[in-house]
Amino acid sequence: MSSFLLFSLAGAAILVVTILIEFAIRKDRLPYFLGRKLLHVIAIGTTAWMIDKEIDSYVLGMALVAIGMFLMVVLLKFKWWLQQESSYGIALFPISLGGLLILGVSAEVVATAAWILAVCDASAGWVGRKWGTPKYIFLSESKSYQGALAFFVTAVICMGIRFPDLHVGWWLLLAFLPALTELFSWRGSDNFFLPVFTVGWIQLVLRTPYLGSWIWIMTAILFFIILGWWVIRKKWLDQSGWWAAVWVAAILWMSGGWKALSAPVFLLVAGSVAGRLFRVGHASEKRTAQQVFSNGWIGVVLYMLYGLTGQAEWQLLAWCSFAISVCDTVSSEVGTAVGGKTYNIGNFKAMQPGLSGGVSLAGTAGGLVALLLLAVCLHFLLPVTNIQLVWLLATGMAGMLVDSVLGSKWQALWKQGSGFTETSADGSEAALVKGLSWLDNHWVNFLSNAITMVGAGLLYGFFGV
Repeated sequence: MSSFLLFSLAGAAILVVTILIEFAIRKDRLPYFLGRKLLHVIAIGTTAWMIDKEIDSYVLGMALVAIGMFLMVVLLKFKWWLQQESSYGIALFPISLGGLLILGVSAEVVATAAWILAVCDASAGWVGRKWGTPKYIFLSESKSYQGALAFFVTAVICMGIRFPDLHVGWWLLLAFLPALTELFSWRGSDNFFLPVFTVGWIQLVLRTPYLGSWIWIMTAILFFIILGWWVIRKKWLDQSGWWAAVWVAAILWMSGGWKALSAPVFLLVAGSVAGRLFRVGHASEKRTAQQVFSNGWIGVVLYMLYGLTGQAEWQLLAWCSFAISVCDTVSSEVGTAVGGKTYNIGNFKAMQPGLSGGVSLAGTAGGLVALLLLAVCLHFLLPVTNIQLVWLLATGMAGMLVDSVLGSKWQALWKQGSGFTETSADGSEAALVKGLSWLDNHWVNFLSNAITMVGAGLLYGFFGV
């Protein structure tokens, strides 16, 4: 059977199943949730099967991306009963899998990620809905540990089937990050991000030189357990923030060993301690998963690219990303703790300390000192030149300024009573007086880091630092 005919038959089968499930749900012959998960398993499982059949990977990838884009348009234009909950997952998975194939990733690895998404995500959803209690907000959707355990167990089985020659310990390790990644999904985003990070994780684990013996792995696990108890006890992280930090640490360890962990550990300690050094009564809030990802996600992706390619440029750019987060976090903490005159960076008028968009002498000095300490740390850890250290300092300061500009111009500011706040709880009487309602401090941190790193990456490539 030709590849074209095989692909056509598989696509036609998915279309027929979709129509039948849609009809069954409309006629109340099939529960909505069951129908949606059934389509999830059939559609993604069929795609995984096609990838395993060794159809021309590039052509298949182009076809999948085209189908995904078409489905996205359909989702935006029409209302499906299968899409009663706001989700774009059915369009995101072919874009993700197709994009990976176009980039030349091994079909075996991409197919493994597709099977994980098809089977494990469905099992987590089913177990979580039926037996998952209590539920917690890990990022933006409620999840349960029962659902996460179901994902992990089925992922271990999938990894065992896909990599039968590996020790069971490796199956457990390979299943670890995908299970964590699913915890932080929202509106079907796992259909895009889960295959991407699963593919990257598999390649990192199978090639990493940082693992050593299983004794060292067990030692690392024990260390993380003790560290988790400590940071939660000290209220540096809440429950969701801890699991997000574990996700970050796992990828960094596989990408660059203990040296890769130095920057985020520096960020965690500096951000949590900075305010307390200046005022005993100052108590920083526990950092959540949103804060961990908004400050560290881009750096993690850059370090993963370093781990996958071995190109030192990605490593330096990752440290620059963390430098932005360090500078912005410490300057905010110090500026709030010390107080003093604070000015809006957009119009240079005096403003309330602690609000986004404000700059102060104390905060800026604190951020600069933190950057200098980070540069000293980098100097002793990696073979970097003085120019690269200057590049790190300049990128960190530029990112802090971009963050302030975004906060001043577009971050939401609400008037509540006689004061102002940057957050508005559902049902509150706060009135939006400035900015975009959805653009909170987490998004500002993420976007300022992304914008600065795009600029820094382009300039780095142009000047060849």
